[in-house]
Amino acid sequence: MFTKIKSRKGETLVEVSVALVLLVVGALSALRLLGLAGISNQITKERVIATNLAREGLEAVRNIRDTNWLRFAGERRRCWNNLDASSCLDGNSDGIPDDPIEHQKYYFTKFDNVNFRWELDATGLVARLDLRNGLDASDSGYRLQLNANGVYNHDAVGTDTIYFREIYTEYIEPDQTLAANESANILRVTSKVEWIDRGKINDVTLTTLLADYLGRKNHN
Repeated sequence: MFTKIKSRKGETLVEVSVALVLLVVGALSALRLLGLAGISNQITKERVIATNLAREGLEAVRNIRDTNWLRFAGERRRCWNNLDASSCLDGNSDGIPDDPIEHQKYYFTKFDNVNFRWELDATGLVARLDLRNGLDASDSGYRLQLNANGVYNHDAVGTDTIYFREIYTEYIEPDQTLAANESANILRVTSKVEWIDRGKINDVTLTTLLADYLGRKNHN
């Protein structure tokens, strides 16, 4: 009788030990899954933000086209792609403004709080955005900041974010071949956002075509 009871006590200790091991393993697995879920949520959040920033880049250029169409109504065919918010001069009499959105040009965006319109700027940009070779001075001009109102901007006012945005513009013919000049009617705009997370380079690239609303091949 005594020996039988002692054997059952030993079996109970083994069962408790196994249960504790299983409990610990289960808890560790749950914690790992929670960690992976947290990382997955962060990655998804970053990509959603990047996609919205890329979309905003396209809308900024669209806003420039639309604003020009209203502001320069009498010369809208010539001024639809003008960067100057106040005038559309044609000093060379070549049929295009002195300050057009350029062909095969990379820009960053700014918002003009005086004229309430978007602007494209290439000041300080010496190369296209490319984080694959590591972050360097040529990329810094594309970095987005987050201001106190929670707005992303390129005004160097606010806190640096992980996001970099480049706007690339080029003119094309209706058959999709490059037009190679600013008098062409169709503008292809590419908005690219890149960021580095956990040592990995991520990117979102969106493209759209813009033209004057008359849809002619050129300004003539």
